[in-house]
Amino acid sequence: MISRDMKPLRQGEHVGMEGENYIVALSEEEAFALNPAAYYIWTLCDGTRTVSDIINKTADDLKLDASEVESPVEAIIEALLEAKLVVLSEQVQESRSEEG
Repeated sequence: MISRDMKPLRQGEHVGMEGENYIVALSEEEAFALNPAAYYIWTLCDGTRTVSDIINKTADDLKLDASEVESPVEAIIEALLEAKLVVLSEQVQESRSEEG
């Protein structure tokens, strides 16, 4: 499970659409089709917002209570992590320290 104070940072870039899905590529060989909800969450993962911030922004935009969106938002972030479409702030710091 992810920590609410982690700051997810999106990886890859939006390269197009396929039907209603957004295509996000990590490389020329690796691309993912994200549904609109996953793409929306991916765009919010800017490295400055915490998971809690993303939950609250999503709730505000949808005019819902945060408790109604927290599970879906966390599930989407976890799926994005598994696909390596986001990294968490700690992972960014670790990879930078390994390079040095």
